[in-house]
Amino acid sequence: MVQGTEESTTEQFPVWMTQELFREFLDRDFPDLKTIKSFQLETTGGKGENYTTLLLRANFELELKDGSQQSTSYMVKILPNNGNRQNVKTWQLFEKEGTTYGQYVPEFEQMYRDAGTEITFGAHYYEFKEPLDEEVIVLEDLGRRGFRNVNRQMGLDLAHSEAVLAKLAQFHAASAVRYQLKGAFPAVYDRNLCSKQDDFKEFRNTQIKAFVEAMPLYEASDLAQSVESFGRQAEDMFQQYAPQIEGEFRVLNHGDAWCNNFMFQYDETTGKLSEIYFVDLQMSRFSSPAQDLLYFILSSTQLDIKIAKFDYLIKYYHDKLTENLKLLKYPKQLPSLRSLHQSIFRYGDWILPIITVLLPIVLVDGSDDANMDSMMDSEGSGEKFRNNLFKNPRIIRNLKEILPWAHRRGAFEITK
Repeated sequence: MVQGTEESTTEQFPVWMTQELFREFLDRDFPDLKTIKSFQLETTGGKGENYTTLLLRANFELELKDGSQQSTSYMVKILPNNGNRQNVKTWQLFEKEGTTYGQYVPEFEQMYRDAGTEITFGAHYYEFKEPLDEEVIVLEDLGRRGFRNVNRQMGLDLAHSEAVLAKLAQFHAASAVRYQLKGAFPAVYDRNLCSKQDDFKEFRNTQIKAFVEAMPLYEASDLAQSVESFGRQAEDMFQQYAPQIEGEFRVLNHGDAWCNNFMFQYDETTGKLSEIYFVDLQMSRFSSPAQDLLYFILSSTQLDIKIAKFDYLIKYYHDKLTENLKLLKYPKQLPSLRSLHQSIFRYGDWILPIITVLLPIVLVDGSDDANMDSMMDSEGSGEKFRNNLFKNPRIIRNLKEILPWAHRRGAFEITK
């Protein structure tokens, strides 16, 4: 789910994360390296950004053989230092992300090069020559090239939203072609989270209860009963196996496609958006692209386009998808815009978890309670955090728009 960091404390840094861990990468990046002058770890982000992994920056000051000085840094993802650590470990997030960055992203990029187009999907991935006993992902620090996030509480405007959808369409198209040419992705890609049991049932019930109690604020009291009933019976979208529907167009979804997991680079002269990269590919799932589309549009676009431009954004994505499928010579019939809309309706049950879990987290203010432990706590800090989630003015404004729209689409109907 949402990735980030907690406030920096020296206790957070594991003893095994020494400068020697990075030596093979430094030697590769700096063939004339003489010595490491300094090494420092720091957390990145802030309160309200950390939920499933801990993101660190490893800073180095180097001396090269010619006597010159050089600085560099790497981004490092490790297991969180909280009560959810064991759960995260069972979800196979690091295994999946390492495979996606190490195998599929380079494969997709090569497919585009073979078609005469240069496309990069994300930061450079540093793979250890020998497997480690620890769960760790090392990536290029995109901040050194000027990449940055957009403020999550503001959301993405139309230009940024189109850029994200265009990039998703490229990724999706490559994955669909690859599936046709080389066969199925590994079983780890059948779900977002690969737990052996429902880790979130109690959490979902608590979350839905707090959400329903806040519905008068959203001027949606008439929907409370149907939302509560639907929420009690709905499967967890993150642990749910991808449906196998004959003839359905499927792709490798980003899986956690919200605004903090896209980094943007701007032209230094004009200030215009010039590039977009993915980060956090730990929850990819081979399923209908409806997952990424609902997840991204409902969580991360600005409120003035979220509903008003929803159909436009789906059409924009579809245009880019078909363009890239043609470029990569997709061997089957191209998915129609109608079939894409039908899939979005078919998976409308994903709307409720998006607006009761993801969207409130995106819009909440940073605080000491904004972490996975509080989310999973049924009382105490959890109750305080849920109050912040569901009663802040930003979520109220968003849900006043989204809830009537979702209801009109039958998103809270129980069909089983």
